[in-house]
Amino acid sequence: MTDPSDDPVFDALQGLSVGDALGAQFFVPDTARRHLDARTDPPAPWPWTDDTEMACSVHAAWRERGTIDTFDLTHAFARRHDFDRGYGPAANRLLRLIREGGDARRLAAELFDGQGSFGNGAAMRTAPLGAAFAADPAAAVRPAADTAVITHTHPQAVDGAIAVAVAAALAVRARTEPTTPARHLRAVAALTPPGAVRRGLADAARITDRTDPGAAAALLGNGSRTSAADTVPYALWCAAHWLDDYPGAVWAAIGAGGDVDTVAAITGGVVAARTGTAGIPARWLAAREPLPGWAFPAPLRPAPRPLTPMRLPRAHPVPDLRWSDHHWHRYRTGLRTPHWLTRTTEGVLHLHRADTGAETWSLAFAAAKDGWRPVAAHAEAHPAHFAGPARLTDALLELEAGA
Repeated sequence: MTDPSDDPVFDALQGLSVGDALGAQFFVPDTARRHLDARTDPPAPWPWTDDTEMACSVHAAWRERGTIDTFDLTHAFARRHDFDRGYGPAANRLLRLIREGGDARRLAAELFDGQGSFGNGAAMRTAPLGAAFAADPAAAVRPAADTAVITHTHPQAVDGAIAVAVAAALAVRARTEPTTPARHLRAVAALTPPGAVRRGLADAARITDRTDPGAAAALLGNGSRTSAADTVPYALWCAAHWLDDYPGAVWAAIGAGGDVDTVAAITGGVVAARTGTAGIPARWLAAREPLPGWAFPAPLRPAPRPLTPMRLPRAHPVPDLRWSDHHWHRYRTGLRTPHWLTRTTEGVLHLHRADTGAETWSLAFAAAKDGWRPVAAHAEAHPAHFAGPARLTDALLELEAGA
């Protein structure tokens, strides 16, 4: 694993994962009694939970593309899903079915009798993404929503993810622009859609004169109902109060009880976006289980020339083939031969002519139990840009042979 320097996205992931791992230790009653009041460290090591596992996938997705490809992220969540990390029953079932080839959008929308999940699972993973948008916190809104609806389609859950991403973006700005707890929370609320989460943030901004976590949680919630509206306002209240003090913020997040690992993960991710990894106690970083190597992929290679989409797409017979994860990943990284270039976006493989950059074919893929299968194909039909009599299968064979 690399250790990026001066990277707020990485800092937020570090802060999120340490908060998650430390908070998870306080689900053990004896640990809570002996260590919480004295603020002493529980015995190491501290395994992280589903909060960190999903945040690592978000971090990897951003690191690869500098944007969010929801198809890639959906299947990253599903294929990296570790049942033993503490996922809830609905998430376990959803991710298993996606991994087995189920329709991810339909499955997420059907949760909880069709209302979608309004839990805090989308909010817990977006601080690293938000930290990438310090230059324009409003630009974090749509990508955060895109990451949320993969598993949580209820507006409250989406709003929670947006609020955390915006809070992290603003926390990075606070490295150079002084702020106050009330100002920080009001700015987050201003970029959060109207609803229960925004109302909770407004309540949080009104009690910034208080520093008692228990009193704040009594008004805002502490995640005990595991909803975004019951979790995000309190987590961001803690972050806003102790924006320059990572240990103080995380101890406050844990101190009110409830869903302590998720509250501490959200709080820790936002505060570390302000303090950097240097603000996290070194002994806490050492106690936390190491992050997985797959969270730090190399960025995808840019195309050697500008690529243009098809001018006149026309349906094409779908080839009968199956790809393994290894094959799909190779195409995702951009295969190149003397005649062809590839790129993928949202589960679609695009084949471009190497000489002109013009797209000739596209193949839309879906997950299957045994890998990946094409479900639709298109070919360029514009007379001025038609590539000639070459066949799609021949182009794929050339790519396989030449890559």
